[in-house]
Amino acid sequence: MKILLACGGGMSSSILAENLVAEAKKQGNEDFMMEATGTEEVALKMQQDTWDALLLAPQVSFRKQHLQKEADAHGIPLIPIEGILYTPMGIPDLYKLIQKEVKK
Repeated sequence: MKILLACGGGMSSSILAENLVAEAKKQGNEDFMMEATGTEEVALKMQQDTWDALLLAPQVSFRKQHLQKEADAHGIPLIPIEGILYTPMGIPDLYKLIQKEVKK
């Protein structure tokens, strides 16, 4: 599973991505891959590769409408992350949410 995380390009999103990959491995999902990128690079990343979902970091939620169009154009779900899930303690629940949304 390949997930693209749209963020402000900061350090927190890279840490979140690393923690989600670790959670996936803990759950036995060795094929889980995640990449964090700034919202301005999402369209290019979507053209360059195939993704299973687009996550939206809370700090860039104001870009949801624009990014929803990108996700729709590629037939993948856009998953906004609630602030409470954008923490180390929220990682297991965020991983479950991703699994649920991608399998729809």
